[in-house]
Amino acid sequence: MYFDQIQLLRWMKNDKSAVEYVELVCDIAHKWDDLIDKDKLLDDNSINKLFFDILIRLPRNSFYRKNFDHLNSVLMNAISNWQIATQMEREGGGYETSIAFILRSSYVDLITQAALLCGGNQWACTVGAEARAITHSETYEGYLKNLALEKKARSSQN
Repeated sequence: MYFDQIQLLRWMKNDKSAVEYVELVCDIAHKWDDLIDKDKLLDDNSINKLFFDILIRLPRNSFYRKNFDHLNSVLMNAISNWQIATQMEREGGGYETSIAFILRSSYVDLITQAALLCGGNQWACTVGAEARAITHSETYEGYLKNLALEKKARSSQN
């Protein structure tokens, strides 16, 4: 889990289905990132769980089903932004990397939008600020350090 359960329940106004949705999409996003960055090897059980979550659990989540049109569009945008960020990290220089630092965490918009659906726009802004602060606690310097380690791991696998 990437966020504290109590925090998620508060953010989602105690909607357990919304919490499960956030946990699912965050876990899926992080594992997808691990597969692409090749900085963490996923064992067979983890890969099987990932695909089960994508194909079975996420489509059956009642919060996602109820709000599919809204959330699926946000999800498509988060995926595009993450792919753009990955490309910018790999092909760009310092300027592109600074953009990628924020862009790659667009999955946080899924949390903000889930909070909007649970508690309205003002609540979404409160939750969004808190979620971004947690997500970027790594700092830009930490991000650059981890990015260098990922590049090294990818080059050693080739």
